[in-house]
Amino acid sequence: MPVQLSFEKVDKYYQKILTKNEKLEKYADVSYSSFSYLAVVRSLVNPTISELASAMDVKKPSASTMVKKLVDMGLLEVERSISDKRVCNLTLSAEGNEVIELGRSADDLFFGKVEEVLDDNEFETFAGLWEKITSNLEVDGGK
Repeated sequence: MPVQLSFEKVDKYYQKILTKNEKLEKYADVSYSSFSYLAVVRSLVNPTISELASAMDVKKPSASTMVKKLVDMGLLEVERSISDKRVCNLTLSAEGNEVIELGRSADDLFFGKVEEVLDDNEFETFAGLWEKITSNLEVDGGK
């Protein structure tokens, strides 16, 4: 693989963005996997553990383990359904929402830098390619 296709420099720059944000120090122990679960909970709006497991393409016990971890970290809350006490719905806590927003702001800073490096036409092409790449990564689950 050619050096120019390496993610090393991109990763270093992104990590620099993350470490410069003082608010993120509070959430330094939030892994990428944890962040992904939080993002999916937010997008699904109060999912059950089964719905979360399905969306994450994991088995229910794996999702349950991560939910417990996120609840223990204070990032996620579990609420019993009013209509069916056997069902639990997941919601982000205020801290969980803050983690998502901080992650988005880091993305904004990163892509803002990319936009500075490229001219308008190049950035438009890059954005289209980025969308194509990321949508196809999701299709096959990274396999």
